[in-house]
Amino acid sequence: MLEFDKCIDKLKNIYINGSDTKKNKIIKVLNKLSVDVADEDDLVLSLNGIDIITMLPNREALLSDLQVQKDESMLMFLHNNQMAALQELYGMEIVKKIIIDKAQKLENIVSNEEVSVYHINIQKFAILVKKKSLFDKYLSVLEYSIFNNIDDFMYKSDDGERIISDFTVGIAYGKDELFNHANIALQEAIVAKKKYNIFKSDEYSKEVSKAALQRLDVYKNALHSGSIVPYFQPIFDIENNSILKYEALARIITQDGEVVTPDKFLTSAIEDKTFEFFTRQMMQKVFNIYDKTHVEISINITYENINSADMLGYIKNRLDKYGGDRITFEIVETQEIQDYNVLKDFIVMVKMYGAKVSIDDFGSGYSNFTNIIRLNIDFIKIDGTLIQELFEDAKVRHMVEGLIKYSKNINVKTIAEFVSSKELSDEVKRMGVDYVQGYHHGKPKSAKFYGLE
Repeated sequence: MLEFDKCIDKLKNIYINGSDTKKNKIIKVLNKLSVDVADEDDLVLSLNGIDIITMLPNREALLSDLQVQKDESMLMFLHNNQMAALQELYGMEIVKKIIIDKAQKLENIVSNEEVSVYHINIQKFAILVKKKSLFDKYLSVLEYSIFNNIDDFMYKSDDGERIISDFTVGIAYGKDELFNHANIALQEAIVAKKKYNIFKSDEYSKEVSKAALQRLDVYKNALHSGSIVPYFQPIFDIENNSILKYEALARIITQDGEVVTPDKFLTSAIEDKTFEFFTRQMMQKVFNIYDKTHVEISINITYENINSADMLGYIKNRLDKYGGDRITFEIVETQEIQDYNVLKDFIVMVKMYGAKVSIDDFGSGYSNFTNIIRLNIDFIKIDGTLIQELFEDAKVRHMVEGLIKYSKNINVKTIAEFVSSKELSDEVKRMGVDYVQGYHHGKPKSAKFYGLE
């Protein structure tokens, strides 16, 4: 009886202090329970399966539904990309309003009793489609309503401010392990920075594994033969079209003379646990070129590198030998940054040598925005996938314009990457970007091509 009373008291409190929307949801829930629930114990279990923020079924309810579902189903996990940053910027009360707003909009697009919406946690919703004939329909709903219906999925605060929080989605089909498979698909989508990702079958996974082993073989041969080399791509000052600096980008040159780009081997380097060895080899070759020139060079470095005492010692040793006044360390996130003090200490150390610091892929949705901007950085590089969508997606345009404006306010220079056409170059210049990088201005080429050796 005590457990029952707690549930009822909780519902009363939510109802008394809640909005009209939330009150209506509570009434709907209680009406449903009056029909579906046989006794008090069932009522307690049902109430415990309700998320108190959205009044949607919660994680436990989803797991229960999956357990009794006998037919093939489609499960979509929808990850709210900016929730952590929004919580720090606006506070939890605004975040709750955004979550409630999104819950209502998701419910509005679910028009079939064979489809259910769940609220899993502060960053995640789920949609379960229980009928196979509806799979294609709800994949289209995802693509054309959730991703492309910009105005409907943008939260507008009471004072009219437009707050962007978009979704990354993981999708799985089947009967068994659906929860885990959808979660794997979501994590893969987040890492690959894709809008959505579908969990692949075992057969597909075997093909992927085979291809990964082939890439690993190419990478390890290159690592041990010293055939990993830096290519360079210019970064231009957009006002006077002069070269500010060059970014060093790793390439493998095979015995056949093929130039292999990082997307073909970088994952293998990280998974093979030789990533630090790779970084040292690449960095030494960059410093050799740096020592012979008078240009500024940007070197990519990851949180994993910065968090390694051995790697930090190596970097300090290189800076002692070559200096750092023309070096920019471009911090790339290959995993979530766990300790911003590590980043802060690294920045303090390299700035003692006159080096600068840039943050890569800024605005992609996975960086902790408020922590990043508190660091003593010199540049942010706006994520290229955002730049490529400036003409197609108004939501992206608002985000980029906001990043540029904010960066100017905190005296941090902005670099737009993936600028592949004159139209894009003109557009980012109009928006106020300081520097540009991309195929329109110059492709990655050997040091010799750009006269650096």
